[in-house]
Amino acid sequence: MRSEQQFRHPSMSEEKYQGAINAVKKAYQLTDITFSPLQQIAFNNGTYQPNITYKGMIYSSVKEIGTYVGNNVSFHTFMTAIHNPRSKIYTDRIDRSPYHGTNCRSYYGTVCSSLVSYALGLSPIHASFDFAASEEMEEVDYSNVDGFHIGDVLWKSGHVAIITNIVRNHSDIMTEVEVSEAVQNGCRRYSVSRSAFLKSVAPTFNKVLRYKYLETNIDYTPVSEFVTVFDECPVPFEYNEDICVNKGDKSSYFVGEEVILNLLSSGDAVEIYKNGLLYSVIYTDSEDLRLVDLDYGFYQARIIKGDILSDFTSWIMVDKTITPSCGEMKLYFKSENSTPISISFCDKSGGRSYSLSEIICQSFSEEEIAAGFMVLSQEKMRANRPYFTVTFSTEYGNITTSPIKWE
Repeated sequence: MRSEQQFRHPSMSEEKYQGAINAVKKAYQLTDITFSPLQQIAFNNGTYQPNITYKGMIYSSVKEIGTYVGNNVSFHTFMTAIHNPRSKIYTDRIDRSPYHGTNCRSYYGTVCSSLVSYALGLSPIHASFDFAASEEMEEVDYSNVDGFHIGDVLWKSGHVAIITNIVRNHSDIMTEVEVSEAVQNGCRRYSVSRSAFLKSVAPTFNKVLRYKYLETNIDYTPVSEFVTVFDECPVPFEYNEDICVNKGDKSSYFVGEEVILNLLSSGDAVEIYKNGLLYSVIYTDSEDLRLVDLDYGFYQARIIKGDILSDFTSWIMVDKTITPSCGEMKLYFKSENSTPISISFCDKSGGRSYSLSEIICQSFSEEEIAAGFMVLSQEKMRANRPYFTVTFSTEYGNITTSPIKWE
């Protein structure tokens, strides 16, 4: 495990250098994580088989449900779902009914643009075509590879990657470059020599883009229980072998969604707590406990067997109200226990073929959140994108609505 190196380009400020380091760390979390499925998982380039260890986050376009690992879903939730043999990552394939997506399979995953968005701290998550159109990006002279920086984005139509290391000689000439990206068989990073980069990699991309505000990339959270980067020390982690919510521990559900508690060991009863207080005791010998009509709040559940108590599994039920007003060109929203953070107009699959600069896809301002509504731009709305999604922030990550018809 290599340690953090002084590989800042002379033109980089200390603040931008730290932003670049954070980008590298976050990219490595996605490229270096390992997992061993308990059941078969379909992904875009095949299937992951049980009891085999794989490296690199799963590639799956989860735009319809917004379950991008890192950006919206925590590594803790993803890994506890992997460890639960009856979790949604095994039971749900999002290329089938009732979902409408394309370029997707697995319930959790990432794609090239969400890897780079996560690394750079971009919100809302950018699509690949957003990078070239974004005012937050500036184009770098592609012919001057010695002027490339850590954190620069390699772009071509339909794909982006990020430079996560550059080795230079004493004359500041690049001798080796490392690229991290999400491709059909998962998140990967690879290093090539200068000559190999110029001959084989550079010709496949059209532009190099640089995030103008790299110094704002200040958020980085180690997840050393599951993956370590640079000189981080592994942290022991014990999975709950008795009970787990079907989205994975510490996951989010909207009020109205069914919650399934997967009971992985036998017991006499299940205790359910809401906001720290005992809510219900259910006596059951079923393997799956289905919960409906839960009000908003924080929930925990554990198995009781005699005088033995299992560890808790936890989840949050998220309250939301979303009301489009076509006549006023406004979107009204509120939540009692989450914060609305962004909106994206899309098709039924959650996709959009226009960049951020051409279609409504933006974060809510503090003023809009306080007011409880957003005024929409008729000029930016497209007739062939009649749906929209709203993403809310919770203590357990972000949760995105299914596409809602604008009418």
